[in-house]
Amino acid sequence: MTARRTARQAGFTIIEVLIVIMVMGILLSLAVPSFRSFVIGQRVKTASFDFYAALVFARSEAMKRRQSVTVAPVTSGEWTSGWTVKQGTTTLRSQDPVSGVSISSGSATNIVYRADGRITSASNVGVLISPNPADASLSNRCIRVDLAGMPRSIATTTTTCP
Repeated sequence: MTARRTARQAGFTIIEVLIVIMVMGILLSLAVPSFRSFVIGQRVKTASFDFYAALVFARSEAMKRRQSVTVAPVTSGEWTSGWTVKQGTTTLRSQDPVSGVSISSGSATNIVYRADGRITSASNVGVLISPNPADASLSNRCIRVDLAGMPRSIATTTTTCP
């Protein structure tokens, strides 16, 4: 008598596949809320870096060109619509609108650098970049420009630029 050998099929059963999908769904549902906070936090950091870079660029161009250079919002008073760096009527650099953040500069409608690299304002200028919608678990970023024209970026939990 010959014993018959049964060939085994390679692969997964439907139950194994469903269990893997269920476990992946549970893990994903746990990860999504923290990922959302991460993305919002990164938007705030990116916007603050872009604004800081525009200020450093404007200061450098003012000293290089020996003329005043202005950083101003594209839409009057609305920094989230983007900003431009201009020398007179010449646009040196522009920033596209930013989403997911709120940018507040208090009473400063623009920042003007003189030929010596200092700002024309009589006091320090502060620009607050915060998540939109507001989230108390995430820190805001404050870009402070001192009278010498040097910007500084700091994380803050307050709703004003200190």
